[in-house]
Amino acid sequence: MINEVDTLLFADETKFSINNGDLEDAIFYIGITAPKLQIGAVAGDLQEILSKHRYQGSTFHATSMFSEKRPKHYLMNDLTDLFIRYRLHCFCYKYAKKDLFEATQLLNGFNNDIISFKNQEFQALFYFLVFLNTYLRDSTPAIFGKKFVMYFDRNVYGQSDTEDFVFPDERFVIQRMTFTEKSAISLLALPDFFGYIFRKSKITMDKTKDPSHLIEKSKLTINCYSSILKLTEAKLFHFLNVRDESATIRQMFNL
Repeated sequence: MINEVDTLLFADETKFSINNGDLEDAIFYIGITAPKLQIGAVAGDLQEILSKHRYQGSTFHATSMFSEKRPKHYLMNDLTDLFIRYRLHCFCYKYAKKDLFEATQLLNGFNNDIISFKNQEFQALFYFLVFLNTYLRDSTPAIFGKKFVMYFDRNVYGQSDTEDFVFPDERFVIQRMTFTEKSAISLLALPDFFGYIFRKSKITMDKTKDPSHLIEKSKLTINCYSSILKLTEAKLFHFLNVRDESATIRQMFNL
């Protein structure tokens, strides 16, 4: 099926919890585009970058690669430049539990063995797919193409084995999504990296709401924020949220 698509999407998520000291309960889904014809080049350059910086792991995990003691800003800069060089667009969707969890219970009538709107992680995935699909469908095809497949690190699905889901509905330009281990698809490192620098940047921005934390001293966090700015200035960072998501869903399902 990959021969029939224009672009591959690689996805991951990062969670925020008030119980862990964050300012909100939210799940952010990340999606990175890579044109099919450039997959080999992107994967090759990614491996070259990791080899250059002596990365030893079989699977890339930003949380184990970067640390306060070893911020590795040269590696972070090289990875950010990879995104810019290949025009890898970064999509971000925020699922806010307090706004959407209860409001979305009206869709429980669609629950089955696969669908569960009673599960906040499924809700987050559902909204992410709907709004990302709409954005890609309505954008200029010359930029993103017309047909997509998406690969996820294991999360809501794929806990014990690789799982595939096909969307036969013509309204879905994302035609298939696959949940698998990161070790099976090297380019799942892309959303892992972006999710890491996004998370670090958001946490430091949240801290600035407290006057006692106006000056960021962490070299790691500063470089994460600088990387996000570079991607934003390159017009590669897209925030998907729309106003009143629950009302949009009601319209979609004629509720």
